[in-house]
Amino acid sequence: MNAQDRVGTVLDDRYQLERLIGRGAMADVYAALDNTGAGHVAIKILRQSLAREPEALRRFDREVKVQGMIRHRNVAQLLGSGATIAGEPYLVVELLRGKSLRTVLKAEQRVSPARAASYTWQALQGLAAVHKGKVLHRDLKPANLMLEPSPGPVDRVVLIDFGFAALEGSSKLTAQGHVVGSLTYLAPERLRGEAADERSDLYAMGVIFYELLAGRPPFVGADDFELINLHLAEPPPVIEAIAPGVVVPQELEEVLDRALSKESADRYASALEMADAIQAASAAIR
Repeated sequence: MNAQDRVGTVLDDRYQLERLIGRGAMADVYAALDNTGAGHVAIKILRQSLAREPEALRRFDREVKVQGMIRHRNVAQLLGSGATIAGEPYLVVELLRGKSLRTVLKAEQRVSPARAASYTWQALQGLAAVHKGKVLHRDLKPANLMLEPSPGPVDRVVLIDFGFAALEGSSKLTAQGHVVGSLTYLAPERLRGEAADERSDLYAMGVIFYELLAGRPPFVGADDFELINLHLAEPPPVIEAIAPGVVVPQELEEVLDRALSKESADRYASALEMADAIQAASAAIR
């Protein structure tokens, strides 16, 4: 069925699809009304062309399992799941009305150190809840961080898209030698084919924090091969060297240096430790 043709249909006599709000590589996302009186939700439906592909189904099932385990204000809440009459699995999550960090960066290029610190600190709170559930996100990037309007001075950050997430101790769902995630944000150990752990996600958060401050990621290559080599061998440039006029307190630069260490043992031991370091360093922001 065409994605737009679904608008107006009702799933399981409950969810009325009102409008298409997003299209990804694997799924279409709709705003829907929950007819039980629970209000509006988002419905993510696996594409019909993928509904019988084992790997796509496993990835979708994994997303349901992971999000169902976590309850935190900085993680998108899973509200339910099911399947269409055609057999396409769907999941129901809270309807996020804000915009992604990727959209913000495209519009503004970079944000102030205070905003960057707040966004990253919040994302790390959500990530800590994910890690507490023995889960690695594995695909942290600006597109997977949503900014929700908040009554406070800074938008609420919400982690989304757990399709690549891995449960600790679970069997690998990808072919040997295949690396999942976005290359710009991948930790060196993952690029070397080594086992990932919580500190691999922290490296990705370091890249995002750097990008928020500098307006571009620390490593930008002409091709994938050059980008991989930069991740593996080169230190991140001092922000002022690539963004003249942008002043970042030395304390925040030190947080970035540790988060972007080539060896995972040299990074922060946990998301909360990195969040605490950002909070302490933020005292230097003027």
